[in-house]
Amino acid sequence: MKRYSTVLFDLDGTLIDTSEGVIGSVLYTLGKLGYPTGEFGDYLPFLGPPLTYGFGVVCGVNEDDVPRAVEVFRKKYIGEEWFLRSTVYPGIPELLGSLRQAGFRVAVTTSKLQLAAEKVLARTGLLDLFDLIVGSADADGRETKEGVLRYALRSLAVPPADAVLIGDRKYDAEGARGAGVDCIAALWGYGKKEEFDPYPVVGFATTPADVLQTLLS
Repeated sequence: MKRYSTVLFDLDGTLIDTSEGVIGSVLYTLGKLGYPTGEFGDYLPFLGPPLTYGFGVVCGVNEDDVPRAVEVFRKKYIGEEWFLRSTVYPGIPELLGSLRQAGFRVAVTTSKLQLAAEKVLARTGLLDLFDLIVGSADADGRETKEGVLRYALRSLAVPPADAVLIGDRKYDAEGARGAGVDCIAALWGYGKKEEFDPYPVVGFATTPADVLQTLLS
């Protein structure tokens, strides 16, 4: 594999398991808005895409109610700090340490709001292992995964060809393709291997250790 200078990481489903906080907040939101709720596992597809897609498509919320659903969700997830109900995947701290030791720059590029991303990384002890944290925002072109990636590349002064994204969902691969960044699929997260079929991923990693092996091969 070609040598990259920079490794970009998705957050939810790649570095940390955020399903308890996210899905708990989804169930709360649906109940608050008067929508029926299903089982915990029914909402796993909510993890990864933007909130508007999650509520509109995954949860079946009426289009007119989606903005309110996003507002209620953020109040629960961010305001009441349910985003802290997260755990680090085994092997992630070791992977990050090895990448830094090998000379890679490492950054987080996530669709999670910037403040929530920073707080959960601090809580889990990962914050200081990154050169940069970039979350979504309603400005600076960071409304989409592609926009987050482009913002990170500009901030790091890294050409797209010198960076690779590690992500667990097709939305990561889609954003990477739009930003001109290669992508390695993280199969320990929420996504399935087949959802990456339409995208030109450069590798598949079943465990975090596989990422290091792939990058150094």
